[in-house]
Amino acid sequence: MKIELDEKKKSLLKKIGIGAAGVLVAGGIGVFFYLNNKGGSKSPATSSGTESTTVSAEEVSPSELENMKKVVDDTAFYSGIKINGTDVGGKTIEEVKALFAGDEDDSQTPVLDIQFQVDGELVKVNTDGLKVKSNIDEVIEEAYNYGRTSELTGDDAVKERYDKIEELKNTPAEFEIKYEVNEDLIETLARQALEPHNTEVKEASIDGFDVEKLEFIISESQDGVVMDMDKALSDMKEKLDNNEFTCVVDVSAEVAKPETSADDLRAILGKVSSTTSETTDNDNRNTNIRLVCEALDGLVLQPGEQFNFNNYIGQRTSEKGYKLAHGIYNGSMRDELGGGICQANTMLYQSVTKADLQVDERKNHSIPSTYVDKGTDATVTWYSPNFRFTNNSDYPIAIHAYYADLHVTVEIFGRLLPDGQYIELVGEHVRTISPSTTYVNDPNLPAGEQKKTQSGRTGYDYKSYKVWYDKDGNEIKREPYFSSHYPCRNAVINVGTGGAAGTVDPNTGAIDTTPTDTATPPADTGTPPADTAAPADTTPAAPADTTPAAPADTTPAAPPPETTPPATPPADPATPATP
Repeated sequence: MKIELDEKKKSLLKKIGIGAAGVLVAGGIGVFFYLNNKGGSKSPATSSGTESTTVSAEEVSPSELENMKKVVDDTAFYSGIKINGTDVGGKTIEEVKALFAGDEDDSQTPVLDIQFQVDGELVKVNTDGLKVKSNIDEVIEEAYNYGRTSELTGDDAVKERYDKIEELKNTPAEFEIKYEVNEDLIETLARQALEPHNTEVKEASIDGFDVEKLEFIISESQDGVVMDMDKALSDMKEKLDNNEFTCVVDVSAEVAKPETSADDLRAILGKVSSTTSETTDNDNRNTNIRLVCEALDGLVLQPGEQFNFNNYIGQRTSEKGYKLAHGIYNGSMRDELGGGICQANTMLYQSVTKADLQVDERKNHSIPSTYVDKGTDATVTWYSPNFRFTNNSDYPIAIHAYYADLHVTVEIFGRLLPDGQYIELVGEHVRTISPSTTYVNDPNLPAGEQKKTQSGRTGYDYKSYKVWYDKDGNEIKREPYFSSHYPCRNAVINVGTGGAAGTVDPNTGAIDTTPTDTATPPADTGTPPADTAAPADTTPAAPADTTPAAPADTTPAAPPPETTPPATPPADPATPATP
């Protein structure tokens, strides 16, 4: 088969003076056509298997050249031109456009329907409003221009074009219509469709506490799906490039399992501790206790979160419903708003301790409480002292507090102690501080009469321990905890002097009436006194004046402090403490 030489070979032949001579090309030269991205011609490579030559236009007779011109000047498609496998040779451009008019009709274009297969589920890409467009016009133009151009001029161009057209008889030039979509937009839509299915693993979580059911509100865990997004999009693009507009793309995905399930949480969470004590039959006091319990009930603390009693409960006021009830002030009992709330706070302190939570601030009362063992109480007053603790566990904790039937109870829910263990708070006696009696001069009482104005109270020092027990009640270990100092209070007895001269011994109460010698010898006048019968003159006239007027001043206004410093500093005596 005759084929034309490429331009480099022609140029070389011209340079070496080869004109009309035939050129023998060894090895068989094939003719190739290709399809570009927007459609084009394609043909299998062919080889004559024999030597081929091309003939210069100078060797062609005028009549042959004229016939060649008629062939190349034909306005119809050359024979051997195919579009989508259809030979359009001999047809005009208008006829070919009409033949493929359906490819420009929306109803005839391929349907765009893309789905992804993710872990057994079909995920559809929302392609509503997107159209598949064809390049029919470009293909028709390219097919029509096949064989109509040449880099040569004159008769040589005619001869070259003619040879190319003749080759179509053996090797047709095939053109295919390509369909195009907005791949960038489709990729964005595909990501939007896949992203909800590319989920992170969700661990079971604690979302609150149900005070009615007395259990934590737990959200279920959820498996995660980790897909190879890049590969999925690449596979989709490959299908679109192959005109597969209705397709299902398999997505490679792995299922990620959570480390903690809801059942796992339920197995380790529950009631960790509970403390109950009996209250007095005092409506006001019990009202105050109930108000604190209602405020505490259902409170959830996250890991690392601190509870501050005064900040959380707030100041105890009548507007909030608090009543006057007995409280401790300056070592004595008196009525105050919120009296009695320390009993609820003590139950909280003990339950927090039994739950093995971190106590940050705690102070004992100045007077031992009757509702718990010495060394295990906790007082609060507005501002200070306060009670604070931190949830130092790895899980949330919840408080359940309530008052009912003259009993106050506080419970802690959270992570259970291992292997059925439990903790008790134990107070241990260190020493007893006996009170003494102070006697005070009272001129308003008859001489020698005594009246007790303040009763004595024994003081104590205690230390406490956190004691761990196994499920069978055997002690595992004990840990030193808070110390408590309860100061003693001395008794005070007034001793009457009835206006008589004398002092009262503050330690014994004895009255000392010994007069003080204050007589002044008479002046020496050298003559005997005119009146010797005046014994009253020689009697000291100032016993009352010389009687010490300061016994009352030297009487201590408050019991003397203990000589042994307390293990834990006592509260400011001027600050009221609610028992």
